[in-house]
Amino acid sequence: MPFTIGVIAGIYLGDFIISSAVFPLLLPLILIGSFTLLPLTEKMPYQRRWVYGIPLHTFLLTAGISISLVNTERFYPNHISRLDEKPYQFIVKAARNTIEKEKSFRLETEVICKYENGEQKNATGKLILYLQKDSVSSTIKYGDVLLINTTLQQLRETQNPAQFNYKKFLLFHQITRQTYIPSGSFVFTGVNKGNPVFKWIYNSRDFMLNILRKHGLEGREFAVGAALILGYTDELDPEIMRAYAGSGALHVLSVSGLHVGIMYMVVAFFLSALGFDKTRRGTIVMAIILILFLILYAMITGLSPSVLRASVMFCFIVGAKFRNCHTNIYNTLAVSAICLLIYDPYLIMQVGFQLSYLAVIGIVAIQPLLVDLWEPKTKMMKWVWEITCVSVAAQIATVPLGFLYFHQFPVYFMISNLIVIPLSTGILYVGLATLLSAFIPTVCDYLTLILKWMIWILNKSVEITEALPYSVLGGIDISIIETWMLYMVVLALFVFFTQKKIAGLYVSLIALLIISVTQFIETVEQNSQQQFIVYNVAGTAVYDVIRGRRNQFYAPTELINDKDKMLFNIEHNWWKVGLEKQEIINLDSLQSHSGLYCFPLNDKKIITVNNRYSSELIYSGTLKTDYVILSQNTTLPIEQVAKYFSPKLIIFDSSNSTKMRNKWIKQCTKLKLKFYDVVEQGAFVAEF
Repeated sequence: MPFTIGVIAGIYLGDFIISSAVFPLLLPLILIGSFTLLPLTEKMPYQRRWVYGIPLHTFLLTAGISISLVNTERFYPNHISRLDEKPYQFIVKAARNTIEKEKSFRLETEVICKYENGEQKNATGKLILYLQKDSVSSTIKYGDVLLINTTLQQLRETQNPAQFNYKKFLLFHQITRQTYIPSGSFVFTGVNKGNPVFKWIYNSRDFMLNILRKHGLEGREFAVGAALILGYTDELDPEIMRAYAGSGALHVLSVSGLHVGIMYMVVAFFLSALGFDKTRRGTIVMAIILILFLILYAMITGLSPSVLRASVMFCFIVGAKFRNCHTNIYNTLAVSAICLLIYDPYLIMQVGFQLSYLAVIGIVAIQPLLVDLWEPKTKMMKWVWEITCVSVAAQIATVPLGFLYFHQFPVYFMISNLIVIPLSTGILYVGLATLLSAFIPTVCDYLTLILKWMIWILNKSVEITEALPYSVLGGIDISIIETWMLYMVVLALFVFFTQKKIAGLYVSLIALLIISVTQFIETVEQNSQQQFIVYNVAGTAVYDVIRGRRNQFYAPTELINDKDKMLFNIEHNWWKVGLEKQEIINLDSLQSHSGLYCFPLNDKKIITVNNRYSSELIYSGTLKTDYVILSQNTTLPIEQVAKYFSPKLIIFDSSNSTKMRNKWIKQCTKLKLKFYDVVEQGAFVAEF
């Protein structure tokens, strides 16, 4: 715990510590001093164990902070985050294979060096390139070296209220800059500097994916199969992701401890069948093969946090088994977490890492208690009961984080897991057999056909479960404090039921009281709220009038029908402000031939002027307004906007072109008029 707290403190307070004149010198002194005191206090009597605990916890806390600082790349002197926004030439290396997007190829790269005024200089850092689609960009693979000419762009802040913080997400992956590269602004050097091991791994995964494609696996069956067997998720479409999330089966689409455990058992079974466990030397060879296989499988499946956790845990278990040592699951979990955080402290900020460890802790701690509640009479019922207990235990441990990150709860998770867990296990076995039989085409064809139908049944069962009434309780919005309080309730009740301590019940009731009070205060604030919002959705005019827990939402048909854009840009804010009823108004159907529309919000005067407005219209008087929104590249000159409406603020929404917005900015600056550019400044939010 002190080490983890130190890691988190180093991540969040790193900029303050580095910029301070004292802390960079003080940290090594505390680290060395506390470490020196450990042997001096180790033999203290048990009653004075806190004397040893103080330097121990101080050392672990300081070590966590130090590891975070050392592994934060943007603190390095030659990091690209320190560069000005001007054109540079960079030599970069592809850190991943390209991912195809709608209009470009996304490529994560590592900067090797930069050229400034023809002179090569050191530069480091991770950079995301969006390459224009052409014959060259489509062939770039891991390790390829490119020469690019570009101006690096800073990561943008969230553009809409309560929107997913993509900037923070990238920063937690050590990515600080991104840029778009047209076809003529990059050159493929023909050199590949990729790690030979990783090159072999990426090529192997591509080879295995091509086996599945070649033998007839395609569409959604291929996308789900590739994700389930090999951890390749690039071809999963949003609709199937929603179905799996809504049914509570999303965990099978990311290779996890279940998959690692199955692979471990398969390899261990074959090695035992070959007699490796009969001799001491064979046991050593078997342990080495199993550990190497776990490392290899983790790499092939993309080194996701859940796979890393499971692989490191199984490596410890194999090592302990080889030495005939008893292993404690909690110690194994703790040591695996420490090892992974030393390797990459930013793993602690990844949702997959958090959910993976919490799920395992929940299964280990809670599942045995649930199993003991009932003793089924038949083997079939016992199997069903055990799977149900595993699902419930994992759900109890992860549901607060699910509320915080995903804002929903899958009601039928127990039903879906009864189908999904055995079926996905079978798919993994058949998928492995399919890949191993690639050199016998006829057998591989039959196995692929079986695999295809199994995945189709899996997808269909998930879709049917997700389509059931009330399958998802959505729109749940809780704060970080409320999340901690929910975990306090779970932990306190666990202590109460296992240790029979009444204090556990009192603590859980206090935590529930805190949650109730915060929810009550939030509800009171939401009932009296009044907001007007102009959202930033590329190329679209989007407005929201919020009164209490109801709203009037104005958007064009294309956006209203686009579930993914609505979820990403709009709906998270609706959950945050606690809307109970939404009135969605189609902007395309509003018959405003004059090009003007007035939004109803008490005594506030808010007018939008769009491209239907005729600049030939002349007003005899002035209509004083609070806000005028210029939309859809209206031709009304800024001078006439000021003359006719005398606005306190002029707003340019995101449906206007860059050329028109730049023109208006110059005119407003010249006339000393206040303006707000939604595209550059993010959504406009006015609270009354």
